[in-house]
Amino acid sequence: MKIIIYYLLLLICIALLAGFLIQQTPSNMSMQQMVSVSAFLVLYVIGLSLAGEGKTVDEREVAHRYFSNRAALIAGTVILSIGILWQLFSHTMDYWLLASLVIINLVKIIGLIYSNYKK
Repeated sequence: MKIIIYYLLLLICIALLAGFLIQQTPSNMSMQQMVSVSAFLVLYVIGLSLAGEGKTVDEREVAHRYFSNRAALIAGTVILSIGILWQLFSHTMDYWLLASLVIINLVKIIGLIYSNYKK
């Protein structure tokens, strides 16, 4: 149950961030709001990178696959977050970046929940 709450908290955090960024236009945001959103996004990326940590399997091929999938997900999340931060500070917002970040994280959370409870 604890793992579900962790995943749901991550999902709620990105939904709140997305909702705030959709309501506010970057040109109307103060520097304090931009720094707060940036700090929140950095903490979220750190929290998401820790999601799904668990027992490792000794099989080498499976370990390599997990490592490569994890590295790709973290790199994609970081690049999208940097793109959002760049556009946030240049006072424009491309909502495709935000939607991509939300979809990547939603699919990861759903996949982890499914993997945890499949029999």
